[in-house]
Amino acid sequence: MPDSRFILALIASPIITSLGLLALTVVFLALQPTLVLLLPAGKEGLDEAVLVLPVAQLIAGLSPVFGGLQYLFFGGVALWVYLQNNPARPLACALLMLAVNGLVTAGIYLLGHPEFGEFCLRLGSFFAPLWGLVFALLYDRSLKRAAKTKAKKA
Repeated sequence: MPDSRFILALIASPIITSLGLLALTVVFLALQPTLVLLLPAGKEGLDEAVLVLPVAQLIAGLSPVFGGLQYLFFGGVALWVYLQNNPARPLACALLMLAVNGLVTAGIYLLGHPEFGEFCLRLGSFFAPLWGLVFALLYDRSLKRAAKTKAKKA
């Protein structure tokens, strides 16, 4: 049975990832005028990037809504099984989530929903490994903190 640290890291990783991506967007918007002054030749590209940012913010903000259930059900089970015999390695968890996303997408295709499957494949191939990486970092940190607390009490 998963412990509370596992469940908390599993739920928090998509939320933290989305908030981090939104924070990067805010940083870019703050730096964009300075970048335009420093790189006048890139003004058009930087201006176009600002036009794309609302869409990127929408995607980052809604990614837990669209992929969250797949991540929790399928990814959560895969991570739990993986962690029974292995430590929480960020790269391994990221690759595991990428593989799970591919399997879920294949299932969606086989069920006869190719448009939704393509949507899941495109966005999931970016977010699933990112969520797996953040999960591993959060879970490993939680385990180390618990070990430190236990060592101090002893």
